[in-house]
Amino acid sequence: MPTDVSGPFVCGWSAVGDCAVVRVAGRIDDVSAPTFETELHHVITTKRPTLVVDLRRVSHMDRAGIEVLRTAGELAIQHDGWLRIAGAASWLAELLSDLGERIRQYPSLADALPSYRPAPST
Repeated sequence: MPTDVSGPFVCGWSAVGDCAVVRVAGRIDDVSAPTFETELHHVITTKRPTLVVDLRRVSHMDRAGIEVLRTAGELAIQHDGWLRIAGAASWLAELLSDLGERIRQYPSLADALPSYRPAPST
């Protein structure tokens, strides 16, 4: 069952060591996906290509959001980085399971950050 998160889609990033953390809240759908995609592209290409997307406060995600994550993961790899997902609720983690091993999921932000867990070897 989706977490009840009131309010509109919100997305922002901050630096944590050598990694960017992108925090997302609200609904990720056809309406908000372009904004989400723009933010991830901006972070990967101009800030840090190693990032964790914190999904703890996401209340809904459809195929548009999943495709944004897939594309961003590929872009991060092209820039010698990686993308990790943290804190997805069980319903969302199941939806995201088809992203495969290239985008790893972690139960918490602390688990996903490289200072706590090394990046997988490629």
